[in-house]
Amino acid sequence: MKNNLLQSFLSFHLKNESFALGVNRVLEIIEVSDEQSITYLPKSPETIEGVVNFRGQVIPVVNMRLKFDMEAHTTSDKYVIMVLNLNINGTEQVIGAMADKVVDVLEIAEEDIQDVPEVGQGINSEFIQGLVHRDKQFIMLLDIEKAINSEEIIQLKDSLEEEEETIPNQIHV
Repeated sequence: MKNNLLQSFLSFHLKNESFALGVNRVLEIIEVSDEQSITYLPKSPETIEGVVNFRGQVIPVVNMRLKFDMEAHTTSDKYVIMVLNLNINGTEQVIGAMADKVVDVLEIAEEDIQDVPEVGQGINSEFIQGLVHRDKQFIMLLDIEKAINSEEIIQLKDSLEEEEETIPNQIHV
């Protein structure tokens, strides 16, 4: 039986879908503007949008829409970067994750988290730790470390360490 402990989640949107991740992993939210952009890295994995400078550290930015097989952002779309501190293969890594917008911090009781239904082979629910029904919609609770824990991030981080001094510092936060 689930207990009544409250957990804090940061909710955000990708297209028309609502997601949330543990607020304890969020370092900062960066509002991207015309003066701030993501530096594209040639030959990077498709889900990596590029890199940004976060407090003097070059960090990769994951395009969460592409990660979840959604339509990519257009050049006119507004988005934010959620700067996350994740444990990837036993190492703490700072990573950016693109979202259309951040909505709110939610306090969710463990008893309110519903299991993800088994819907067949076409849906990859390994990144979803549960569902919460709020305001007539479902919010998917992400296991963000499973969603971002991939070889492409590790490979990109390794190559970034070698090239860190040649990447322009376009975002200073």
